[in-house]
Parts: sequence; structure tokens; C-alpha cells
Amino acid sequence: MSVEGKTLVITGAGTGIGLATAKLAASRGANVVLTDRSEEQVARAAAEIGPRASAYALDVTDSAAFERVFEAVGSFDHLFTCASGITIAPFTELTEEQVRSFFEIKWWGQYKAIKAALPRLAADGSITLVSGYLYRKVDPGYSAFAAVNGAVEATVKSLALELAPLRVNAIAPGPVDTHRKLMSPEEHEAYVKEVSGTLPAGRPGTPEDLAHAALFLMENTFTTGHTLDVDGGKR
Repeated sequence: MSVEGKTLVITGAGTGIGLATAKLAASRGANVVLTDRSEEQVARAAAEIGPRASAYALDVTDSAAFERVFEAVGSFDHLFTCASGITIAPFTELTEEQVRSFFEIKWWGQYKAIKAALPRLAADGSITLVSGYLYRKVDPGYSAFAAVNGAVEATVKSLALELAPLRVNAIAPGPVDTHRKLMSPEEHEAYVKEVSGTLPAGRPGTPEDLAHAALFLMENTFTTGHTLDVDGGKR
């Protein structure tokens, strides 16, 4: 199955993996609905893509906002949930508030997206969630990531059975180079060097690498209940 002529809804699409996926899907003839918490950012992203893209401001912690946006969108074929956050600290220093806030965005945000999408998703369509390598391939300081990613991957297996024939999968990104704007040139160079030395692929991932994987999961109709590692060989 091709995404040509299909409609994709993507959360967290103002930047990074979500935006790269929207661009790739549009280049393959799909209509893409970009959502993001920043109205200005997502509008700019949609304008960059062109007439196949539309944009909506959406806070994934707000269930009512999902209902409003998805009602406006109408029926669609594929859902890709990219909105996330970041919480890094030793477990002994993490506060309950920090962990709950992280779950609210990355876990409950994906849950709310699925709930709101189900009445509108095509039966032969798909849901693609985002997990991450920091569940099965852990690093110190990332216990919040390990917990939320574990919840995502367990949900994928369960919903692939419950929601069939709708397909449910996830991608699990490894270290992806989306940090350039947050770092000085020297910091970014050091980051790339450090990550490159730890991965068999010899470089960090790019948003485009993950976009390619996400579209594979949408287009391959014999893949469901699967979390696809796109991590440069992280072990």
C-alpha cells in the first residue's frame, strides 16, 4: 500500500521527526495534517510543505483539543504520534512531578491521540507510536524514558490484537541529531563525535531516517504489533 492519496495526521509535527515524516509523505502524494503545540511553528512548517499540508495548534495534554482538531480534520488513514518531552536525571533526583509531567506528554498524549482518532481512522489504516531505545537498551539517568517507552511498546502489542484489522506499530529511535539549534557549534560537534563513536552506523540518526521507517510501517500492510528499532545498531 502506498500513502499516495491518503491522509496522515501527525502530532508533534512542527519540527524533528514529525516534520520530516510530513515532508516525505507529502512528496509521495499524501495529504498531511500537521499538529503541534506551537501554532506559529506548525503553520510555518505546513507552509513550507505546500498545498498538501494543513496545520492545527494542538496541546497533546488536552483531550478536548484532540476532539476539536480531529472533528475538523474528519476521516483519515494514518495516525503518527510524535509529540514528546525530555526528562533526564538520576532516579534519586527525579521528582514525582517531573515524571508525571513526562508521562502526561509522551504516554497520555499518545493515548489521547489514539482515543480521539479511532472513530475517524480507516479500518485498513494504521497507528504508529513513538517509543525509544531507552527502554530495552538503557542508559543511566533515563529511568523516566525507560518507563514510558516500556508502556508504549506494551500498548502496541495489545492494541494490534484489539484494534485489528487496523494496524498498530511503533518506531524506537536511537540517538537522533535534533539538537543543533539547542547547542553551540562546539557542543554540537562534540555530541556528534561522541555518538558516532558508540554506534555501529558511525553517526547519529537524522529525522529523515526515522521518517523513512515511519512510512514503511504505514505502507507495509503485513506489519503490525511491532516496534521497529531505528537506532544505528545501538546495543
